[in-house]
Amino acid sequence: MAIHGRDLISYGDIKSLFLSYIEEGAVKRIASMNKYVLTLGLITLIGFGLGGILIIEYLQDLRFVEVWNSGDRPIRQVGVGSVAGLLASGLALFIITRKFFDKEKAFYYGLIDRLGINRRGIIFISLCAGIGEEIFFRAAIQPFLGIGLTSFLFVLLHGYLTPKNLRLSIYGLALTGIIIGFGYLFEQVGLVAAIAAHTVFDLVLLFKMTGIRPIPYGIRG
Repeated sequence: MAIHGRDLISYGDIKSLFLSYIEEGAVKRIASMNKYVLTLGLITLIGFGLGGILIIEYLQDLRFVEVWNSGDRPIRQVGVGSVAGLLASGLALFIITRKFFDKEKAFYYGLIDRLGINRRGIIFISLCAGIGEEIFFRAAIQPFLGIGLTSFLFVLLHGYLTPKNLRLSIYGLALTGIIIGFGYLFEQVGLVAAIAAHTVFDLVLLFKMTGIRPIPYGIRG
């Protein structure tokens, strides 16, 4: 992946954006989320994200910022990744809304419902998973194991491939194909594209499964 100097995003830029977000009241908004969702999101972001960065820095002998800034222009990565995430979520929804998947759908819908997740929680946990897991699996692990094995491992660890449940495994196989696509997206377009695809994928599925509107009533564009 080529690194375009004009498109580099420095740690200083990220820090400035983060601090400005806090100044606008982000801490209060995050605090209003379910504590379990907040904890789960932070563990995913920090645990996978930091683990991936350490692997990149010490085992790949690369600087993480080089990996982050490699590939196409950031705006194009976000656009391509978002489209890929929408297409992937459409395929996933097609499968989980089939009649044969009713039992598993009821289980996962109930599980998500018990989380008591709200709109902010959905956005937060989708971003945490998209950033943390893509840094770890795509940027850190994939260069060692390859796209196919990394994707299989990703889906396996999420519990979607099991000999005890054929229907769930069918979804798992489809999800493996989707994640393979995210793997190629990382290699051909960039890490930000893979993060965008993963985040949008999670956003669409979680908003659909919870029945929460992405945009609150009364807000018009």
